[in-house]
Amino acid sequence: MTHNRIRPLMVMDSLSVGGTETYVLSLVKTFPSIGVVPVYAGASGVMYDAFVRAGCPIHLVGLTAEQLMDPERQKQADYALTQIMRSRKIDLLHIHQTPSGLYAADAARKLGIPVVFTVHGAYYPPDQLQLMKEAGCTFVSVSPPVQGYLDYQGIPSYLIANGVDFEQYRSEPSAALRAQLNIHEGEKIVVYASRLAWDKAVVCAMLVRAARTIRLSGSTPLHVVIAGSGNQSAVIAELAEAVNQECGTTFVHLVGSQLQMRDYYNLGDLVVGTGRVALEAMACGKPVLAIGNHGYFGLVDQPVYDEAWQYYFGDHNSKERPSEQLIGAAITEALASADRLEAVGRQGQAWARANFHIRDKALQMKQLYGDLLTRT
Repeated sequence: MTHNRIRPLMVMDSLSVGGTETYVLSLVKTFPSIGVVPVYAGASGVMYDAFVRAGCPIHLVGLTAEQLMDPERQKQADYALTQIMRSRKIDLLHIHQTPSGLYAADAARKLGIPVVFTVHGAYYPPDQLQLMKEAGCTFVSVSPPVQGYLDYQGIPSYLIANGVDFEQYRSEPSAALRAQLNIHEGEKIVVYASRLAWDKAVVCAMLVRAARTIRLSGSTPLHVVIAGSGNQSAVIAELAEAVNQECGTTFVHLVGSQLQMRDYYNLGDLVVGTGRVALEAMACGKPVLAIGNHGYFGLVDQPVYDEAWQYYFGDHNSKERPSEQLIGAAITEALASADRLEAVGRQGQAWARANFHIRDKALQMKQLYGDLLTRT
């Protein structure tokens, strides 16, 4: 059975701002050029317009966890997904989250459509993963630790890393944004990009306190720009206001969720992040201090590229627990030499381009799709 043009249905909880959604958008933008024609189904969100601009047909279906708690909504979702798969002549279902993915997988199974499930972290509950396995899903891991997490539970998976769109994420001047934030030329900027929830919010708080200590020492005129939102946003905002008052100046800047993260990565002398954020920042030529949900990794420099990938930049594995002191020392050391920092960014950009280009990952995904369809 030969498929020149494959029609996958991409299902997510919603089109909110996050690493999973950004990754799916990058695939959706790349797929048509390699003969894959994607369709989206799920709830709406702030990334709706970006998916429309990518030319992706969108079917709004209530698939958030809250909506699916209602049995009547479950029936409506099942009916809607079944109709979409039939009317769009969908070849294959690609899911990314639970519980939305589980309902979509059940609908696909009734129609005899293969299901691919990309596992984006080690935070999926084992019982839900087993349900996905029983539903006949083919699993994809985004990192070696995730693949190990699945292996431990007796679930085999294909390793296909996140890919980055190097047309979207590239080096650019940032003078206009710097002026907008009233940060003077010569003052150093650390950018933190993440959802402000779970352990990532804890890391953000450590970063703010570490920056306060550096600022009060008078050693470095440092600014911290925090891009992201989440259920801990108010806590971080309160902390930022307190340290800004203590230091007598606004040096911690909260900018909320941003659809155009390239501008903010390019603003930074150093980006603190993990997972997909690390890859996007490196694509922009920026040095990365990797700290994630799992813990602390450190500066992503040439000698540790392979190790950083094996840890997925601290998001899925780590070297040690982060602390205010550890983060402060790492920032101080990194910012001590502008020339070295620039070289780290330049080398990181070349490595990321060679190993995480979205077109390469889209081709790997298409190959997997094709292999599954030849078996049906």
